[in-house]
Amino acid sequence: MRTIRTALPLLLLLASAEASWAREETTAPAAAASIEGSTEEDLRFARNLSRAFRKVARGVKPSVVSIRTVEEPEAQASGMPALRFGPRGPELVRPGPVQQRQGLGTGFILSEDGAIVTNSHVVRGAERIMVRLSDDRELDATLVGVDPETDVAVLRVPANGLTPATLIDSSQVEVGDWVLALGSPFGLDQTVTAGIISAKGREGVGLAVFENYLQTDAAINPGNSGGPLVTLDGAVVGMNTAIGSRTGGNDGVGFAIPMEMVRRAADDLLQDGRVRYGYMGVLLQELPDGSGAMIGRVLPGGPADQAEVREGDRIVSVAGERVDSRASLMRAIGARKPGEAVQVEVERDGERRQLQVTLGTRPTAGVAVRDDRGQMLQPNR
Repeated sequence: MRTIRTALPLLLLLASAEASWAREETTAPAAAASIEGSTEEDLRFARNLSRAFRKVARGVKPSVVSIRTVEEPEAQASGMPALRFGPRGPELVRPGPVQQRQGLGTGFILSEDGAIVTNSHVVRGAERIMVRLSDDRELDATLVGVDPETDVAVLRVPANGLTPATLIDSSQVEVGDWVLALGSPFGLDQTVTAGIISAKGREGVGLAVFENYLQTDAAINPGNSGGPLVTLDGAVVGMNTAIGSRTGGNDGVGFAIPMEMVRRAADDLLQDGRVRYGYMGVLLQELPDGSGAMIGRVLPGGPADQAEVREGDRIVSVAGERVDSRASLMRAIGARKPGEAVQVEVERDGERRQLQVTLGTRPTAGVAVRDDRGQMLQPNR
């Protein structure tokens, strides 16, 4: 789980309520009378909520997997002796035993034939990836592909008849809706925590190129990365990916990638092994929130240059959808396929203009381009 230099109590509360209910539901009226300020109606509501949590956890459990990775440190992999200069002159130092680095994470099943989705940072640099299913089978997984732009990765395990998760878009939830986070925090498999959707559309977090996070106060900790954020209908609405914390633990601010972004990346990775995003060929300047996106540089020969987009233009909409920030423009362009022609509305010299841009293919992460002034630039959109 990524920590941004930022559940158990709720789980204990739910477990206590469940145990009380299981002991003898028929004693509820007497118990209610003995609790000051409580009524049977209050307790009935709490029990119904507890049963809803329980039903969701049981229903989603078969679709959730734990992920363990092993990475060989490059410096020790060769096993070659090293020459060290000490007080008595050169000394030949032989390496000690290779220390393997292990990582933990979570994922969830996409298809019956073994496709699994998780965060790319969970499996980055892994020499070996092991997946533990809900029935305790542990299988070696192969990496289908990663998309660092959204922090999504797809794995495949040699198994059939698995239980895929039910997926929905984030447009189907609202701030205040109850959600459950399932995963393996600190290596504790099949842990369930509860909370609400605290906010939608969080951007500028700095974890990925395309950001539009769901924020939740459901407890998310290291090891939850890649796990599902689930509604009370049992549908996965997001992938847990980061926490905002000052201590490295849960401070009640967690972030999940909306399922529509996860699904788009996963579908492309399964089909082509990579994700292709639309590309304008511009560098953007920051503007006050809600003011659109300012073009700071137009890369020569790129799609924007050919469409006569100019430095200083303020982009206010793409395909009729309002652009209110740099991040929203990046998402609007990235959501479209290369070769697609889109209508871009710009403001130039106080006038609105409609320009048609035929999108190119965004260069892969880490690929820079040279501008007309000879400078190497990492493109935005």
